[in-house]
Amino acid sequence: MNRFARIFQRSNFLLGTSLIMVVAYGCKFGPSAKKAQEHKASATAQNSSDPGIDLNCIIDHIQNPPEAFHYSYKHNEVDEEGDLTPQTMDGTRIDLSGTHTFHAVRSDRDSWQNGWTNLTTVSGAASTFVLINNTSARVREGDENVNGYNAIRYSIDTARANAAENALYRGTLGPGGFEKGTAWVTSQGCPVKFTIDSEMHLNDGSVQKDHYEEAMFKK
Repeated sequence: MNRFARIFQRSNFLLGTSLIMVVAYGCKFGPSAKKAQEHKASATAQNSSDPGIDLNCIIDHIQNPPEAFHYSYKHNEVDEEGDLTPQTMDGTRIDLSGTHTFHAVRSDRDSWQNGWTNLTTVSGAASTFVLINNTSARVREGDENVNGYNAIRYSIDTARANAAENALYRGTLGPGGFEKGTAWVTSQGCPVKFTIDSEMHLNDGSVQKDHYEEAMFKK
């Protein structure tokens, strides 16, 4: 099985598992309107102090920069660097096909799209974060100032899983598979830095290793 097939298989498993969990919990609990309101209020209060990790925020910051910042992302053979402002984008992308440099201006739609397309490979890490977000693997450790941003620090370790989560991790990552690292996010859950290592142990005995690094530096 090639690498892309493995990633596709993993994403499909996560999607199917998520749908099963949603249906199962919905059928089991069926909260009344009052309980639903109480749950919503509780979730709102929790989200202000525990927003989780939202990769979509990174994509939005790259496509629509709200300020000047430097961005970097690494995943195995891919290395992206960019300097962004609300009006300009300059960067370099290195992958197996070589080194690609680009300059983009917001007033030129084609160049702008080419620019952010070269900096949004981070979307491929979505399945990695879906697996640990809102689970025992993700633990809030405190508040820190990171890269010019006030941030919440999360430690990530699938070894902390409860019984139900362990079953999910074994089915997704295989026996011995894991995810471990650290992420720093804003109060809206926007990652300003993360470092994650993941291993998927496949049925054929092979091991797929992934290393992810991301950072946004406010200028």
